[in-house]
Amino acid sequence: MAVSENMIRTYKASGKLMLFGEYLVLNGSDCLAFPLKFGQTLSVTKSDEIIWESHSKHGIWFSASLSDDFTILDTNNEEVAAILRQLFLVIRSEKPDLDFNQKFKIEANFELNWGLGSSSTLISLLGQWSGVETKKLLEASFGGSGYDVACATANAPILYANGKIKKEVHLPESITDKLLFIYLGNKQNSREEIKRFKKKEVAQHQIETMNAMISNALQTDKIEVFEQQLNLSEELISSIIGTIQLKERFFADYPYSIKSLGAWGGDFFMATYRDLKTAKNYFEENGYNILFTYQEFIK
Repeated sequence: MAVSENMIRTYKASGKLMLFGEYLVLNGSDCLAFPLKFGQTLSVTKSDEIIWESHSKHGIWFSASLSDDFTILDTNNEEVAAILRQLFLVIRSEKPDLDFNQKFKIEANFELNWGLGSSSTLISLLGQWSGVETKKLLEASFGGSGYDVACATANAPILYANGKIKKEVHLPESITDKLLFIYLGNKQNSREEIKRFKKKEVAQHQIETMNAMISNALQTDKIEVFEQQLNLSEELISSIIGTIQLKERFFADYPYSIKSLGAWGGDFFMATYRDLKTAKNYFEENGYNILFTYQEFIK
């Protein structure tokens, strides 16, 4: 947090991507996740009333004003305003003396339809401002494992399980120099996918298998071994959720690994490569023009 002379308080939160452990983290497996260089910033200034503005790169996308008891007085999105109201109610129950008469301005430096964590960064930012545990805010709103909120304030990739960061990790350049992140073009509704997954049967040996894959991936400095773990993870999750692997669906002729990220649907995916120019040409020729290297994307 920073405080300037005119009492603008600012807070920052990073977006996220999960590489290993998607879905199974909800059942207690480890997950390996990346905090991103993209994220959101919250600025808070004293006001006579409660005012909220959410800005994307294209201007204000959500605004609301609320009364002292958090009745929604005016908004351009009733659904989002209802979530904000619920979060404020939780904060007040935990921090009854907190002054809510503020102007809250949140700014994202990424496209919101990229699925990089507009919800998780919101939870983190409100937690930073209020001092309320983000776990309580998450449970009252979006749900999930909490790995994404953990990424919001992490400074490096994290190994996460059962509601907490086990440790920060550092992948060798021999791996990170061969990773490309590509936007698939469909924002996924993670809450709906989580609901579907909770109806699936997950065996303990599948959780143990995922943990072993993550351990193997973190112990190697060889891209070929790393790719083996990526491919095994795709096979495992595909068999559990009953969804065809992304490579099989769209990129069967790509010579290296394709890894779904997060909710396995439509946001970003990761590809390994040997020559960056060749890899970029392949995806751009197939109509995928939003691409980032590891160094451009990951904190």
